[in-house]
Amino acid sequence: MSDPTRLAIMSVLCAAEWCDFAFLRDEVSLSDSALSKQLATLRKDGYAEQRRTYLGRVPKTTVRATGQGRDRFVEHVEALRLIVERAGDHRREGLP
Repeated sequence: MSDPTRLAIMSVLCAAEWCDFAFLRDEVSLSDSALSKQLATLRKDGYAEQRRTYLGRVPKTTVRATGQGRDRFVEHVEALRLIVERAGDHRREGLP
């Protein structure tokens, strides 16, 4: 999950149970097609799931992180936190 766009998407999805497609699109500043492409990758990897319902004749798409996706996101964030901490330690010690 090293792609910054997918990381941003997962950060929004992990903060909610289900997320409206339009809200997610606006939060991560993507076009509909770009978000759809990223979500396809996340679904293929098992990190997200999508559902389409209808309000009358109007389709409504919602998305959520799977348990596996949430776990992977937390692991990735923790790894990034350790990298940042290490960089701070090196600066304090005068190391490159």
